Amino acid sequence: MNRTIRILTTILILAVTVLTLMSVKPLLKRIYPLKYEAIIKEQAERFDLDPYLIAALIHVESKWRVNAVSDKGATGLMQLMPDTAAWIAQQLELEYNEQDLLDPEINIMLGCWYINYLSKRFPSFTAALAAYNGGQGNVQSWLAEDKWDGSFESVSDIPFWETRSYLRKLSYTWDLYRRIYDNRLID
Repeated sequence: MNRTIRILTTILILAVTVLTLMSVKPLLKRIYPLKYEAIIKEQAERFDLDPYLIAALIHVESKWRVNAVSDKGATGLMQLMPDTAAWIAQQLELEYNEQDLLDPEINIMLGCWYINYLSKRFPSFTAALAAYNGGQGNVQSWLAEDKWDGSFESVSDIPFWETRSYLRKLSYTWDLYRRIYDNRLID
């Protein structure tokens, strides 16, 4: 009898373990959703960016809320500042008004353009992403004053806690989106 109970308990534990492992990806997909796939793929390709980065950035910035507005006024999926978005639209020769930031297609396009722009302006992609969060001027001064070398390995040297935390969270989320969605965003 005891042996039978142990065998049944072991089988039950194994079954629960297998079911849990099988259901991890669907659970992660609920926590880390993927929306606006076509727009993300199109704009990431247009501006030579990893689409999983864009998905991760949207998740970190706005949790996929189209009408998200931060305390500082950053707006939309990619949390662009209205003045920055207006400047980007001008660079792209687009007609633009602030309400456009609530349009996923426009917000993602402007955000992707901006990341591409920053990646050309800074010595590393990590520094470009830090500038997306902490501002270009701040990152330029950290680099110029040797407070930070621009590498991910030395993120702990960044003077702003928020930017340090942002880069770590973005890196983790970027990796998760790659793992959860496999090759879904890559043709």
